[in-house]
Amino acid sequence: MELDVSKAFVSPATTFPFEAKLELPPQDVSGETITFDEVALKGKYSVYDDVVTLEGTLETVAHGACCMCMEPAVEPVSVAFAERFRKDANEEEDEFFRYEGKAVPLDHMTLTLVMLNLPMRFECTEGCEGSAELKAWKNDNPTSSPEDEAHTQRPFAALQSLLEEQGSES
Repeated sequence: MELDVSKAFVSPATTFPFEAKLELPPQDVSGETITFDEVALKGKYSVYDDVVTLEGTLETVAHGACCMCMEPAVEPVSVAFAERFRKDANEEEDEFFRYEGKAVPLDHMTLTLVMLNLPMRFECTEGCEGSAELKAWKNDNPTSSPEDEAHTQRPFAALQSLLEEQGSES
């Protein structure tokens, strides 16, 4: 979907409101398929020196599987954004999105914002206990590192002790 910003080229540095709704395709995230409700964008845009600026909010709902019990889980995604578009932008290296003519494409920007704001893991309910198999495993293995085993190695522990020694000498 493209947003027509031609009014802003006629009146540079003037802000104009916009609203847009678009669909995002399902995304594969680490082997899991994440789907999205319709994405709603709302905000304002302006043009100055051929740079189009969009500011506003993005809202949708992401659907995935609970990391504990694999049941369906939903996570609302709400993002405030301020993004810039340039005709000669290199999206790989610049902090700008690219546009052509008098319209800015919203699909790539929207997908980028949503993906960057997804949770690290989905939970169906806060504090989900997990599946029956996971509960049984937790009962059989109450701690992940038994106390009679060696403690975890800490690579910077030697530096910490050196700092403590220097502090006590002062």
